[in-house]
Amino acid sequence: MFFIKFFVTFYYSFLQKNKSLKMFIFLVASIAVIILGMILNSPQYKGKCGERIVKNKLEGINGYNRVINNIMLNDNGKSRQIDHIVITRQGVFVLETKNYGGTIYGQESWTEWKEYLNQKCYTFKNPIHQNYGHKETVKKLLEDLTDKVYPIVVFIRRCNLKLDVKSTVLYDDQVKNFIENKEKILTTDEIDEIYKTLMENR
Repeated sequence: MFFIKFFVTFYYSFLQKNKSLKMFIFLVASIAVIILGMILNSPQYKGKCGERIVKNKLEGINGYNRVINNIMLNDNGKSRQIDHIVITRQGVFVLETKNYGGTIYGQESWTEWKEYLNQKCYTFKNPIHQNYGHKETVKKLLEDLTDKVYPIVVFIRRCNLKLDVKSTVLYDDQVKNFIENKEKILTTDEIDEIYKTLMENR
């Protein structure tokens, strides 16, 4: 305790005598805070945080299953990045994760959806259209199992969804129950075979 008190007193005295150094430290700290704020508010960081949240929810799915996170699949020489693929007795689920705040407005046919946050409007690509390409890539690889592939768009529950869609769009805390409540259509051997096929086409 005495050592800490001595160190604080010495440090404060040192800064008082070295005002230029004090200003330098203040500027460095300010820049560090600004950079950290930019990182935390970047779409890339928010996207990764959203994917981690969904990943944790998927780990709680009951029954025999395989979960693949953040995979790059080969599609005729092109690479497609897919956030999550869940292979269960209920089928193959291709997930696109979105982590936005505010109120989200969107329709099935819109090219872009809108996010209203802090009295500002932002647009982003229609995630249903985006995930359609992912689903089609998976279906090509699985051939005879194409009718067992289901696309899902997942939003982290920190936004308010105002959507007019027929496709499956869920909050992250709804995904587990949605998958588990579907009819079982795959065997455990088929699950392993699908997993192997997808992993071989990374």
